[in-house]
Amino acid sequence: MESQIEFDRIMSEMNNEQTHLNHPYLDRERELAKQKELLEQQKQAINIQLNAIKVERIDLDQKRKDINRIFHDLKHELIMLNPRESYAKATAE
Repeated sequence: MESQIEFDRIMSEMNNEQTHLNHPYLDRERELAKQKELLEQQKQAINIQLNAIKVERIDLDQKRKDINRIFHDLKHELIMLNPRESYAKATAE
């Protein structure tokens, strides 16, 4: 290099070219980061919906169990009040 001025000019041109060549990659990286963030938000919304479904299913299962418990107790009581004939005859003799 003949002078500092020429050196500075060449370095400036190289920096400009480097910046110019990097712009498409930086732009794409920003686009991808934005898409990722949007997908993360959608994922969170889906997880909230899945948790709501899980809670509702647990609630439905508990209500079904409550109904089954009532009927089990009623059937047991009915069986105790109405023993089979063979059992009744055996205990009567």
